[in-house]
Amino acid sequence: MMRNTESGRRLHPIWGGLAALAIALPSWAQSSDSAEMAAAQPVAETSLDSTLAANDAIGTRFYIAPMMNFVYADQSRATDDAYGASLAFGKKLTNFLALELGGYYNRYTTDSHDGNGGAQLYGGGLAALVSPFPGLRDLYGVFSAEYGRTRDLPGTTQDYDSVLYGAGLGYLYQITDGGTALRSEVLYRVDTHDSDDAAGHKNFDEVLVRVGLMFPLGGDKPETTSSVEAAGVVPIADDDNDGVANDSDQCPNTPPGAIVNAQGCENDEDGDGVVDRLDRCPNTPPGTAVNAEGCPLQAPKPACRPPSPGEAITLEGCGAGDTIVLQGVTFEFNEARLTANARAILDGVADALIARGDIQVEIGGHTDSRGSDDYNQKLSERRAQSVMQYLVGKGIASDRLSAKGYGETQPVSDNNSDEGRELNRRVELKIVG
Repeated sequence: MMRNTESGRRLHPIWGGLAALAIALPSWAQSSDSAEMAAAQPVAETSLDSTLAANDAIGTRFYIAPMMNFVYADQSRATDDAYGASLAFGKKLTNFLALELGGYYNRYTTDSHDGNGGAQLYGGGLAALVSPFPGLRDLYGVFSAEYGRTRDLPGTTQDYDSVLYGAGLGYLYQITDGGTALRSEVLYRVDTHDSDDAAGHKNFDEVLVRVGLMFPLGGDKPETTSSVEAAGVVPIADDDNDGVANDSDQCPNTPPGAIVNAQGCENDEDGDGVVDRLDRCPNTPPGTAVNAEGCPLQAPKPACRPPSPGEAITLEGCGAGDTIVLQGVTFEFNEARLTANARAILDGVADALIARGDIQVEIGGHTDSRGSDDYNQKLSERRAQSVMQYLVGKGIASDRLSAKGYGETQPVSDNNSDEGRELNRRVELKIVG
């Protein structure tokens, strides 16, 4: 610690450091600005000077700053150094200027035995925080004017008022994304008063060190703007925002969040034609037919159809409501007795029914229009019963079969020709359950 005995004031070495720093700042800021200009390329960064700068993160919001104080006391006070606290409430007006209203309390300790245990200095005032250099927003100058009240100063008989002027440097270090910052300052402060108030000493010159926090109040931190836009460079167009420029995008209008390849198309890893985002059955084998969800299609259900000539009858694919004409099942003239060919065909029908034990069938008898209606009805009933009995004899459970005669009421062709009448004389197998 250095003492100026001629003036009765004490200057701490930190003030010398501040003076050197102040002299170096203009050249530092100039070099910083030059570096910024050299780096001004069309790359994405914020329009503010630094995305990590506390000053910029605070934006133009109000803030509150509680701080702890330490004062290197002027020797003329006849006290030791002081400890205390201060509280500031302010607002950023621009990126480089903030104004604040604050209050403070300092207590000077002393080893004096004259009855005074220590002096107290408290008051409040205004301060301006100035950050003039774009490349050093968090380094700022502090200029303050405050009103103070001093009590119990050694060598005085009464309390007195004074005006305090301060100037110095401060620095903010951002510790949260919202802008909360560690705040530290060093000021040279002059406590001015009438000579009659303080044992004949007109001014006290001291160094004040403050360390604390700065909390932004309300609102969100300022939005950032791309330096590409600020520089007037037109960004590459990408209408669907999939990361692939329009002139290279082979699949425009992909939905938000879709994962795309270099051509802007959604991925389809198994190559089944259904994009991965919609594919519920990934890794289907190549060539597999799939539905809209990317799952293999089921084999088509076989149709219920009558057998071709010489083909064994099958009931595969048949269900309720289906009907098969039993071609070749004929009877002796005007009788219900089966011909030998009819019995051979019915043997195949029995096998088909055994293979489809899950169905029930109706055997329907039909005639042509020759003869009376009553005769034809009864003949069709007897022929249907004859077929049913034959199938029961081949092992088909009777509760799966029923017989019904329709006579000439359901012709399928013209009864005026031999060919038509032959088609109308038939036996049908109808699936009923």
